[in-house]
Amino acid sequence: MQDSDTDSKKFHGWRLLGIIFIVVVTLAVASAVVDWVVIGPLEGRAF
Repeated sequence: MQDSDTDSKKFHGWRLLGIIFIVVVTLAVASAVVDWVVIGPLEGRAF
């Protein structure tokens, strides 16, 4: 019983870390795209 409980907790922990990692990567990509779209044209106009 204890082994299966530990395994399930580890699995859920790794799954949670995976979801958090995917969210962080998605936000980083979205931020990079927004910066490129917004700041890119501004730099082009300024210089």
